Order: sequence, then C-alpha cells, then structure tokens
Amino acid sequence: MFVVCNNYHVRLPQFHCGLFDTRRPVLFSPFSFLQYFRTVPCGHATIFSGGVMRLFWSQKSRLLAILIISLTFFALTGCAGTPQDILRAYSPAAAEIANLFNILFWVSVAVFVLVEGLLVFFVLRYQRRAQDEHPEQYHGNTRLEVTWTLVPALILAVVFALTIQTMGQVGPTNPPAQGIPITVAGQRWWWSIEYPEAKVRTAGILHMPTGQVMNVALHSENVIHSFWVPSLMGKTDVMPGHDNSTWIYGNIPGTYSGQCTEYCGTQHANMLFRVKVQSPEEFQAWLQSQTAPAVEPAPGSLEATGKEIFLNPNNKCIGCHSIESTDAPLQDGPNLAHFASRECFAGCIYENNRDNLTRWLENPEAMKPGNLMAKALMTLRPETPYHPLTADQVAALTAYLESLK
Repeated sequence: MFVVCNNYHVRLPQFHCGLFDTRRPVLFSPFSFLQYFRTVPCGHATIFSGGVMRLFWSQKSRLLAILIISLTFFALTGCAGTPQDILRAYSPAAAEIANLFNILFWVSVAVFVLVEGLLVFFVLRYQRRAQDEHPEQYHGNTRLEVTWTLVPALILAVVFALTIQTMGQVGPTNPPAQGIPITVAGQRWWWSIEYPEAKVRTAGILHMPTGQVMNVALHSENVIHSFWVPSLMGKTDVMPGHDNSTWIYGNIPGTYSGQCTEYCGTQHANMLFRVKVQSPEEFQAWLQSQTAPAVEPAPGSLEATGKEIFLNPNNKCIGCHSIESTDAPLQDGPNLAHFASRECFAGCIYENNRDNLTRWLENPEAMKPGNLMAKALMTLRPETPYHPLTADQVAALTAYLESLK
C-alpha cells in the first residue's frame, strides 16, 4: 500500500516483525529517507509527523552518536604515549621520513574530502524526488574524463618523485659520512650487537656516539627479521643467507626504542632493543669498560658459588652463553661478561633488576614463552621442567650475574 503526501511516496508494510510494523514507514528507495523528514501531515499520512517521527529520528540519532563516540575513542588510542613514533624524529634521516609521511597524509586527506564531499553532494542534489522521475542520461564527457584521469596521475607522479628522493637520502648506500662498523644479528627473539674493531659483543642495547654514523651490517641466524628504530631510521629487512646493511646517525643524546617489524614467531612482539645515543666521551668510556675482563668474585662468596654453577656443563649455561676471561667458550647466546651493566634483558622486555632476574632464572618459559633457554633447561629436572633450577642455584646465579658489571 502506498500513501502519497505532497508528492512523496512511501510504502506501508502490512506485517509486524521486529523493528517494522504498521506504525512505521518502510522507505521506498535507498535515498527517499531524506524525503521522510520533509513530509508534512496530510490526512492519514500524519503518521510521518509528531511523536513517531521523533521516535524514529531519536533512535537513529542514538545509534549514530554511539558509533561516532566509539570510533572517536578507538582513534584516540593511537594518541597514547609510545616510545615508537615515526613523527617524533631525532635524526636527519628520521625527519626526512616524517616529512614524507606528513605530505602523503595531507594529500590523502585532501583527496578523501574531495571525493566524499562530491559523493554526498551528488546524493543530495540529484536524489530521486518522484516515483515516475527518471534521471537525465549522459553519454560521455571527454573533458571531464581527461581531467579525472590526469589530475590523479599528476598527484601520484609528485608523490612518487618525493618518495624516490627520500629513499635516496636515507638509503643504506648513502650514509652522510664514514662511520663505526657494527654487526647486528637477529636471533630468536633478541638482537646480538658486535663492535668488531673493539672486539665487544653485547645484546639488546646498541651504544653510539652523537654526531657519528654507525654502519650496521645485518644478518639473521634463523628467519626473516626487520631492524627498525623509528626515531632515528627506517626499516631494513634482516634475512638469513643474505646479509643486508643500513646506517644510523643520532645527534641528540637519549635512549630510543627499536623493534623487529617482520613477524618471526611467537615472541615477535617482544623482540625489542634500544639505541643509546651518548656523548663521544661517554661512548668511549662504555666501550673501554666492555673490553675489561669479567669481574672475578671473591672466593667462598655467593657470587663464586654462582660462577661454579654457571661453568658446570651439567647445568647447560655455557652451552649457550659465554663470558670472556672465563672457561665459558664463545657461543651463540648473549654474552654475559658485563651483564649487570645492561639496562634490560630477554629481548629488552624486562628491566635488569634482581626481582626480574630471579623470576627469569626460576621459570624462563613463563617470562618469555618459547625461548631457547627454557627449552634447553627443561631436561635438568624432568619432574619440574618449568622450574629447572633449585632456589639455592637461582640465588647464587642471580648474585653472580649481578656482579658482572
């Protein structure tokens, strides 16, 4: 059944089901809802006015308001403080990347507003106003078609040129100067860092002096990783069997967060690292401290007991870890010679303090599921595979590791 009022057509359903009943109109065409709000009382068609229309509008308004508020809160989650932010640039290379992002963002905003604005305009301007109304037919417009082809092509050409220019400025083959060579290897799931000229091996924290380039050689020991320090440089893939390279330059002292950005397994999200930019004097002092022999514990002390436990092959510590100037051979696991001088461990997801270290030694699987240390230690005590060490062993090892400054 149709009701006509002021040349507006709606269809009234003859059933009652859920949201639709005889008191509410089912709109005839996709855009005729716009006519609904302009309909005035006319005989039996007064059902469009008064309380029913206000009820219809209030329900739609509430749903729309809930949707907008939900999307707003969802968008605001991206504004939370985070150490990984490409828009907070602390090096010339990061600034170039951030500038390119800002250009692309505002170009995208302009295109979105133009396209969506035209879409809304044409929906409102050329909506169907009568049941027997038919739109005027057009059979091509050469000038318009050339315009909407050339304008996007020119925009893309400009964006492409800016992208190529930025890639050339921050590419691995274009460092601003000769720098200090280092080697970074993606492990499972942590980063090993080596300074070959100084013969220093560490893990988790990359130290560098201000005003000097670090030439980074990248390789993987297992699967594909990706090396990323957003505040200093863009991403570079780290692939097994194919060494890669990049460079880092920092002129503002501070500690910057980095992460693997290529999914590499269950602990991919926890494969973190830090870049510590220091003054040249502080960097040289740190480098010299790392070349010193490991601290020798006093005989009979708890630390000495921890060293004995560490060097005992039955406990499997030296199967992965090494400590220079001890009998622990060079292995693939993190070098622990100056473990206590590091700010974090376990892929830099835990601060290096006694409580975290104790919990790690008690149950490494619970702290970082799937790590190789947990798998290696499970056979020490088969009856308690997730607690491989006794409380006394944990206390002694904790004391020893805390002494390795």
